[in-house]
Amino acid sequence: MPFVIAAATMAAGFAWTVHLLVSGDPWEADSAMAIAIGTLTLSIAAMTALLLSRGRWARYFAITLLVAELLIALVAELTGWAIAALVLSALALAGLGGPWMHGWLRQRPAAGAPGGVPIALTIGTFSLVPLVGVVSPSGLEPAHGLLGAAGILFSWGYMKGGVWAMYGLRFALPVLTLLAAAASPPAGAATLLAAGTALVYLAWTKDARLAVDPMPGLPAPRRKRK
Repeated sequence: MPFVIAAATMAAGFAWTVHLLVSGDPWEADSAMAIAIGTLTLSIAAMTALLLSRGRWARYFAITLLVAELLIALVAELTGWAIAALVLSALALAGLGGPWMHGWLRQRPAAGAPGGVPIALTIGTFSLVPLVGVVSPSGLEPAHGLLGAAGILFSWGYMKGGVWAMYGLRFALPVLTLLAAAASPPAGAATLLAAGTALVYLAWTKDARLAVDPMPGLPAPRRKRK
């Protein structure tokens, strides 16, 4: 069952992606493309986490993603792909909420695994890609493209352990978020500001720093006296 549930999660993301590319209403083509790219990538990450990581966070991540996908149905035109995506999302949610994952997911973190803050920061930063599409239904402005590109770059860099990505999240992300919020409608601006504030807050936590720089400021080695 865990393999079936993970496959249903991936299939739901694929179906939503196709629906957004074929019929992006009410979003313009570039906004729908951003949502589709983010949805497909996050679905691949959720399936991989369920099958390989097998941590409890993978379940919460997949559930959050599926619920977010279902919200698309509130404003999207119900085409064949959308109906298929709804069914697959519902099946995947039922599987994740049932007892079938209890013996599969680890009850304790694996040795050497990153904590909850680094995982949330990595996923949340990449989630800026679909978010800029959601908040700008009339089309992406250059500021939205910059924020989405920064989300990809900083998420990848932080996942690779780059200290530069942490400082980018701390100092560059607030500026890019303000620019994108200024180019968005009021509701979209409020959403971007809330998401950006949460990510910057996480980037300034001790756990976020230790994930990429566990021993900062070590003194230089002392020379042995003759």
